[in-house]
Amino acid sequence: MGDARAVTEAYLQIFRDVPAAGPGVCRICHTGADGAYELCAACRVTTQGLYRHTEHVVPISLCVRDGDGAQLHAVVARRKDPPGSVRRIPFLAATVARFHRAHASCLTRLAGGPFSMVTTLPSTRLDRPIEVFHPMPRVVDLVGDLRRLHRPVLMAGSAPAAENLARRRSDERAFQVMGRVDGARVLLVDDLFVSGAHAQSAASALYRAGAEAVVALVIARLVLPRANENTARVWARASAEPFSFDRCCCAGSPTVDRATDIG
Repeated sequence: MGDARAVTEAYLQIFRDVPAAGPGVCRICHTGADGAYELCAACRVTTQGLYRHTEHVVPISLCVRDGDGAQLHAVVARRKDPPGSVRRIPFLAATVARFHRAHASCLTRLAGGPFSMVTTLPSTRLDRPIEVFHPMPRVVDLVGDLRRLHRPVLMAGSAPAAENLARRRSDERAFQVMGRVDGARVLLVDDLFVSGAHAQSAASALYRAGAEAVVALVIARLVLPRANENTARVWARASAEPFSFDRCCCAGSPTVDRATDIG
């Protein structure tokens, strides 16, 4: 394909900046939370009852389901192509590629060292073949910086555990890890973070299989501005400011955005 910057530049208006953790912002998923440096209500639930959860979730953008700011959700969750001539999968790949190239050092710092594996969250729809219907393996394979480390080690687990995820309750039995991943620093890539049940369950399964670190990189974090005052404030601020790939929620200052080849 081409340069990720060229693909995404015309669509900056559909992205929303993600705030760094701080007073009123969840330290894990970066949506609104009550109190200073606390967890949001969803993360308080989805980090419980697991072998180990990840503290590191890095959304590229915030999004909402309806109204202004819903375009990214339509692309990610409703499988629609963005406006114009760009198709959905190349657009998602360009988004991941541009962000990763700009903030690879931030992600590496969270992992405690260079990543040794990139994997994706499979669908927990047991009635569908995983790799065929879920877009993220194809997205990762279009990102040159990630493709060489891509190992699809996660598979859907038990049906009862998948039902727990549907109820937004974490259950690491929802995912099976194919083999041991001892000592691996894993970049776990997904398209949408809603409650965190899927990402945290997968992270726990990877930790149980021997992973040293798991950092979740998600394209969009769905927020509900009416959930609480802090979430409304987070969304209002994100909507008022122009989005920039130079910023990320785990960096204190902008980084230089370089041209990134995808495909």
